Amino acid sequence: MRWGLAFVVLSCAAGSALAQPTASADSVSASVAPVAPAEDESHQEIGYGALPGGISVPDAETLPQGAFQLITLDGYGYRKGALAPAETLGRALGSIALAYGVHDLFSVALSFDGRYDRHKNTALGTDDGYVGDPHLIGRFAKASGTTRFGAQLGVWVPGKDAPSIAGSAISVDLRLLASLPAGPGILSFEVGYRLDNSASSVDHPELLSLADRVSLGVSDFNAVFGGAHLAVPIGKAWVGAEASLDAYLGDPPSDGMGGVKVGHAALTDGKLTFRGGVSGGYHINDMFSVLAYAQMAKSPYITIAQTMDNNIPLVPYEPVVTIGLGLSAQFGNSKNQAQFKGCAFTPEGCPAVETPIVADISGSVTDDSDKPVVGAKVALKLANVTVDPVATDSEGKYVFKGARIGTQAEATKSKPAVHRIDETNATISVEVDGKKPGTATIAKLEEPSTSVPVIKLEALLPPGQLRGVVHQLPSGKAVEKATVTVSPGNAKAETGNDGTFSIDLAPGTYKITVKSPGFASQDLDVTIETNGVAIKNIDLHK
Repeated sequence: MRWGLAFVVLSCAAGSALAQPTASADSVSASVAPVAPAEDESHQEIGYGALPGGISVPDAETLPQGAFQLITLDGYGYRKGALAPAETLGRALGSIALAYGVHDLFSVALSFDGRYDRHKNTALGTDDGYVGDPHLIGRFAKASGTTRFGAQLGVWVPGKDAPSIAGSAISVDLRLLASLPAGPGILSFEVGYRLDNSASSVDHPELLSLADRVSLGVSDFNAVFGGAHLAVPIGKAWVGAEASLDAYLGDPPSDGMGGVKVGHAALTDGKLTFRGGVSGGYHINDMFSVLAYAQMAKSPYITIAQTMDNNIPLVPYEPVVTIGLGLSAQFGNSKNQAQFKGCAFTPEGCPAVETPIVADISGSVTDDSDKPVVGAKVALKLANVTVDPVATDSEGKYVFKGARIGTQAEATKSKPAVHRIDETNATISVEVDGKKPGTATIAKLEEPSTSVPVIKLEALLPPGQLRGVVHQLPSGKAVEKATVTVSPGNAKAETGNDGTFSIDLAPGTYKITVKSPGFASQDLDVTIETNGVAIKNIDLHK
């Protein structure tokens, strides 16, 4: 059994973060809380350490300022043949972590990880034991365009007995992070280095059974590592995939005489640990989420010579396959975020949280006989906000629900309350087939609702028609392929082999120009009546 303790470390870090303002009053006032929470803040994919990311690979992302995140991860792993062909390892995993958004750019977390290993069919029969360790994590992340960059420092505090801290065994890892859009999801990368002193928490590993040494999870070797994580949201759910690789460096401790210290062994084969996994989850609401994951791993393997010598390298041996479930919860809102900034104790006070003023804008559309017009497209034009068009219903009515027309905020210590209508007027336009377009202007928008006067649409005038025949003089023969142009409107037609043509025109007065190669052009006026047909005989001469 081996446990560590790090409550003091977390208490100091969290106490310092809460006691000190993270920004001046001026800078806090300049960053007024948004009207609505950003999608990535309310629906983050939370993984190991109660921080955004996957089970093994973190994202370059932090928690919202002032938010607490709690997560528990539980699972079961299985491996066969690590020490002997028939030997099996069953590992029950449990982790509980608490994270806090100190600042929009920085989060801290404390994770307690425990596992219970049961080895069967070993040389000693069945061998079991449990291990627990605390991990302290600090993560910084900042956006640059569409990409986020970050860094994460992890501190692992193994102990020799419960409870204790083995100072010489404290290990640290530093990760560089990057996250960028990838189609509908976010793709994250990490690369890092681990200074691993964890083996110092075991005074005499040679006195332990081989099964216990497999289960310790400590290492004689530093490591470089890297990984990638892809998360794709699907509504309130998400799916993810990740892969990571650890490469062990260096040699086990020396006995001072050119050999390896007793109880430690060199990695002669397989100096890599590779992991690949998938995960998926669902946001039950803005507070709670559930997730499931499955992971496969390939750890360094143990040679027959090492087991015969009763001496195996000290590295983390992982199950080949692990499956698990998790539950996470986030606490904190805009009000306590402001308090944790320290602004509640400044003369200026906390900045006011602005919220929108909205109004329902409604009206109806009829024809010139006061009958409702169904299915007309209605558009609303505002000065500062774009609103999607709507359609009239079976009664010719329409409504734009919750159109933002202004901003309001409560009074603070230094500023009065704000109630500002930004949209002083609006224009409604209506279109439908068979009717002339209609518009209405609203001189003043009011909350919670504004009524628009009835918009009446006039019917389009029925089209008329121009028909004609073109002959040549003096023979009277039909002129084929003569061009007939009507203005205004620039409508055109070409005569057929019998010299005839026809053009549909709206009622009105027009000028006709007829041209044909080898003939002088001919101009004439024509009037088209409603539902009428005007017939023209046109003569061309050389």
